[in-house]
Amino acid sequence: MTMETMSLDLDRRTNERTDVELWVDAEGDGGDGLRAMDLSLGGLLLDRSVALKTGTRVMLELRLPDREGALSIEAEVTGPRRDGGVGMRFICLSRAQRVRLADYLLRCWA
Repeated sequence: MTMETMSLDLDRRTNERTDVELWVDAEGDGGDGLRAMDLSLGGLLLDRSVALKTGTRVMLELRLPDREGALSIEAEVTGPRRDGGVGMRFICLSRAQRVRLADYLLRCWA
């Protein structure tokens, strides 16, 4: 096994992450809103920890800057990060949710 293969095996992400400034509401966050620091079709990284244990599922409301209102997505807490943030993995995205997220990400890359 080469070093390159080993590093690919260690990276669990399957979607490219994009830096964003996006506000997210989560169940149990106290209503203050959270800021997403990066986003992909598979999940996001919040800028600060939430009072939820790793593995907990929660409904997120992503405030995308389009005219369709917040996007509701079920996510699972994947764990805290060294920088104080917390990772979230999206659960069972519908086709419409994936299309809307992909459209937003494409606009971020443009």
